[in-house]
Amino acid sequence: MFCNATDPEQAAINTLLIGYGNALRSDDGVGPTVVELIRQSLGPAFAASVACRTELQLTPELAPWIASARRVIFVDASVAVPAGRVTIRRIAAQPTAACLGHQFSPPQILELARLAFGCVPQAWIVAVGVQSLAVGQGLTPAVEDTARRLAGHLRYHLLPIDKPSFHWTSRNTRLINEG
Repeated sequence: MFCNATDPEQAAINTLLIGYGNALRSDDGVGPTVVELIRQSLGPAFAASVACRTELQLTPELAPWIASARRVIFVDASVAVPAGRVTIRRIAAQPTAACLGHQFSPPQILELARLAFGCVPQAWIVAVGVQSLAVGQGLTPAVEDTARRLAGHLRYHLLPIDKPSFHWTSRNTRLINEG
C-alpha cells in the first residue's frame, strides 16, 4: 500500500532509512553508521525521495515518518547473526499487546503507523552481526568494513521504488558478506 504524507509540511518519502542503535556501545552503533554513510553519499537527485534517520531506539515519534514513506529499511545490530555478516528480511506490521515503554520493535512501529495513520509501507530489516557490545565508541574492524560495504550496496539500490532494481532484497547478499 502506498502511504501518502500525513503532515502537510512533510512530503511523501520514497524510501525511509532508519539506522538505530547506541553508538556508545561499540558495534551496536552500526545501524546509525550505515545510514550516516548513505546520507553523506546521496546527491541532490536523491534528496527529495530518500530520508535518512539515525536513532538511539525506535519510538512512537517515528510513526508519521513511517506512514509517509513508500518503503522503510531498518538497519540494526544483531547478536543472532555472525559478526560482520548481514541478513535482510521483509517484515510486516505486527499487532502486539500494548507497549508500556517508549521503545518499539520494527513490526510494532509499523503497526503504530497503521493504527495512527492508516497505512503501512513495504518494510525490511537489515541486521548486521556484531562482535562487541562493550562500552566504547567506534566499530570493531570487521563490523566497520561490513558497514562500509553495506552502505554502498544499499545506496546502489535506492533508485525510485518503481525501478527494476527495487528488488534488491532478492539479490544474493554474498557480496556484502564476503566483500
